[in-house]
Amino acid sequence: MKVAFVSGNSKGIGRSITLRLISKGYLVPIHYRSSEKEALELKEYILKTYQIELPTIRADLMIIDEVKRLGNFIIENYGFIDVLVNNVGDYLYKNILELSIEEWNYIINSNLNTAFNLTQTLLSFIKRRIVFMGFAGTDKVKAYPFTTAYNVAKTGLLIYAKSLAKMLASKNITVNVIGVGVAENSITKPINEIPMKRTAKLEEICDLLEFLISEKADYITGQLIEISGAWKL
Repeated sequence: MKVAFVSGNSKGIGRSITLRLISKGYLVPIHYRSSEKEALELKEYILKTYQIELPTIRADLMIIDEVKRLGNFIIENYGFIDVLVNNVGDYLYKNILELSIEEWNYIINSNLNTAFNLTQTLLSFIKRRIVFMGFAGTDKVKAYPFTTAYNVAKTGLLIYAKSLAKMLASKNITVNVIGVGVAENSITKPINEIPMKRTAKLEEICDLLEFLISEKADYITGQLIEISGAWKL
């Protein structure tokens, strides 16, 4: 049995990653916070397509008690996790001069603290891989006047991932960040800024993740690997 957990996987990139992992023989519980309809639709699709019945779990990863409840559920039902994919994180495009304290805290919590809360809760049960869904360009310190909170959170995520990678290397657990640029389901699509003049396909993101969790990537850890069509270089 191979087990993966993908946070926020009822729709979007998380959904695509989940279906790819299931096609490769992983069991992947369906996690959501507010997208119950999409979670139940995914559950039904997986049952019809793969004849696998998976549980749906609601948890707000910004709330510690709910994270602990989720962690207990996973361990009680599976006992371990081969692959953890931290996918949760809301996006906000807004002028920093107009950003409220509440908006700042929400974006930091949504993108950084959720990943920390979940990973630290499950850390002793993870066997092989931790992957964070990050953002292209966060390895460079520069101004992001309209996505400041988001980029601060994703940069913090990269530092957290590198720190984990160094501490977990002796256990042969790799930790990497996929730096997504503009995906086909992104809220904003500045195609004119992308040298390749197109968005990243969800299939391409899944291809990269599949490589990172494979045995071919056993010696790759602590890296930000961008899938951005030369955007943000």
